[in-house]
Amino acid sequence: MKNRMLIVATASLMLAAWPLAAHHSFAAEFDSTKPITLTGTFTKMDWVNPHSWIHMDAMNPATGKVESWAIETGPPNTLYRNGWRKDAIKEGSEIVVVGTLAKNGTNTVNARTVKTPDGKTLLAGSSEGNGPQTAPPTGAKQ
Repeated sequence: MKNRMLIVATASLMLAAWPLAAHHSFAAEFDSTKPITLTGTFTKMDWVNPHSWIHMDAMNPATGKVESWAIETGPPNTLYRNGWRKDAIKEGSEIVVVGTLAKNGTNTVNARTVKTPDGKTLLAGSSEGNGPQTAPPTGAKQ
């Protein structure tokens, strides 16, 4: 009986911890030495935990071609506390994202800020530390 209770307790703890395995640190996926500024067209937003995602079409500064980008932000609650609302950005609007490139070379960015079409700059709940930026943003269209 004690063994069965121990097995059930252990299994319960493992299941409770499972969502934490999906979460990652900033340094595991993003390169803080590769900041980027993207200007492009907002296509959609996924309001999901543990990170929400912005999808946009923007020019890849490395290739000069317009490509689809996935932009990681904080979770919905953090975005809401930072002034975001689900209708803050309309599909087809031009936005400016400032963030950091993924280490794996994909078109993935961890966002620090997002500038909306009305000129408002929203904090994106980045998981990057508050340390100084190591290089100026690239690919900006001012």
